[in-house]
Amino acid sequence: MSRIFEALRRVEQVNNSAGGEAFPGKFGVGTDALNPFPPEVDGLGHLTRVTCRPHPQAHLLCPGDKDVAAVERFKLLRYRLYELRKQHAIKSVLITSAIPKDGKSMVVANLAITLAQASDRVLLIDADLRKPTLHVLMGLKPAEGLAEILQERAELMGACRRIDPMGFCLLSAGRPPRNPVELIQGEPMRGVVKAAASTFDWVVIDSPPILPLADGRFLAALCDAVFLVVREGHTRREELQESLTALKNAPTAGIILNTSRSANRDAYSQYYCAVPRVEGLKRPSPPARQIQKERESKSGQVS
Repeated sequence: MSRIFEALRRVEQVNNSAGGEAFPGKFGVGTDALNPFPPEVDGLGHLTRVTCRPHPQAHLLCPGDKDVAAVERFKLLRYRLYELRKQHAIKSVLITSAIPKDGKSMVVANLAITLAQASDRVLLIDADLRKPTLHVLMGLKPAEGLAEILQERAELMGACRRIDPMGFCLLSAGRPPRNPVELIQGEPMRGVVKAAASTFDWVVIDSPPILPLADGRFLAALCDAVFLVVREGHTRREELQESLTALKNAPTAGIILNTSRSANRDAYSQYYCAVPRVEGLKRPSPPARQIQKERESKSGQVS
């Protein structure tokens, strides 16, 4: 795991020394500035602008954040997404977890913040219609959102808000409905993801946990890439394996290890690290990997 991180960090350092990161900004120039483009340029000037006032325990990467290791972890995840985009057509990214309290909403918010440093057209969608969290993390008042759109009570662009000073757009979950799973698996949800992907460079979606609920599995089938958040010391091995099996037909791109004490030995070891999928988006289920290993062993091949 550490070797993967070191390789990605070296590549990013090389690109930074060459005059920019490994992906272009809006005008083809590497950039790491927050909200670098005015709304009249990006075509989203009609959106309501609200100021983010993060919850004290939100651990969001605000402008000028001095937690260098946390910032770098999310930059590596951002870099990996851009690398995957070279191989696959990726615009919509789902962040889910095995069980509740794995920290996925914190991860998805920080991913949106980091992506917005390189693109002014990033949309963060709170698709957890049961226990929406993102507006709480950002210190925002509840507003109409995804639930109202799926019930045809609101329009997509009318419900999106521009978040200052982070620079991304937010589609809140809205008022929790009585039938969340029916709304998520309906055709309107597919239309929302498709319409958002046609308007924004990146669409990042916060999903309910995979194991207790069916919502996340439906959402995974609508997105171009899926990341699974697991929390060290909280998510059990069997829960991780069961989640990967549930996502075996989804475009699973990797695992994000949250609050890892083993990723680093320094004072920043409480933050995040990503385990990217170098060889592609598909991840075989654990039984399939075991069967393949046994077959190779019997045939005398070196795995």
